[in-house]
Amino acid sequence: MRNHSRTIPILLLSLLMVILLGTETFGAIFNDPNVPDGEQFVWRGIMPDQEPIVSVVTWRVSGGEGRPVYEITTDAGERKQAKYIIDKSDLRLIHTHVIEQTSEGKFEMTITVRDDRQYMVSEFENKTKDKDIEHQPDGYNGILLPFYLRGFPFDKQGEVKPKITVPVLPGKPLWVWKMWNSKVKFMGAEKVTVPAGTFDCYKLEVSASNWAIRRVTSEYYFWYTKEPPHRFVRFQDKDGDNITELLEIRSTGKN
Repeated sequence: MRNHSRTIPILLLSLLMVILLGTETFGAIFNDPNVPDGEQFVWRGIMPDQEPIVSVVTWRVSGGEGRPVYEITTDAGERKQAKYIIDKSDLRLIHTHVIEQTSEGKFEMTITVRDDRQYMVSEFENKTKDKDIEHQPDGYNGILLPFYLRGFPFDKQGEVKPKITVPVLPGKPLWVWKMWNSKVKFMGAEKVTVPAGTFDCYKLEVSASNWAIRRVTSEYYFWYTKEPPHRFVRFQDKDGDNITELLEIRSTGKN
């Protein structure tokens, strides 16, 4: 009886440690970068055999969802209009609405995240699809990749492993939307020159895999300013075929 009575507190202590460590692990994935209200930049995306896409990106701070949120708008004229609402504390997606003009036609999508589910409605070629997709507590939506990486724990200079759903594209099968295991790795500091100027940056490497594809064949690289709030400066894939870079700083917002 004496040994049994000692076992119960040990088991309870172990369970408590698992809960606390699990909470700490999730809370440490991506943190609030404290982006000032009204921050605005211009990005330029370059892809093979396509005209460059110029986008104006604006961050607003709001409490419109009953909690502090960021409202991020992307304006690429007729090519793309998007609004993303993300939780300010951990940068996870709450709601998004995207209208994009693709080479195959107009594509419109709405995503709402509630608890462990993603509810998506998309319209393409006059066909509407509804999807109810699993969303894990440590899950992030790949459509927000350049945004939530601003909250990477740069001070730890290590790696984190969030679960990601990849950005949806017209005609892609449902399995693409399954959660991918990803890895974001700190790669060090570099000085980066883009049209907006030369910046001291941190470099991140992102890779991902899921049940259907053991590992994506190429990695992706992102550069953010060393100085908080870690503004996005540059992106490229492993082969350098797809590039996004900071074209212009219009406003650094106000504190």
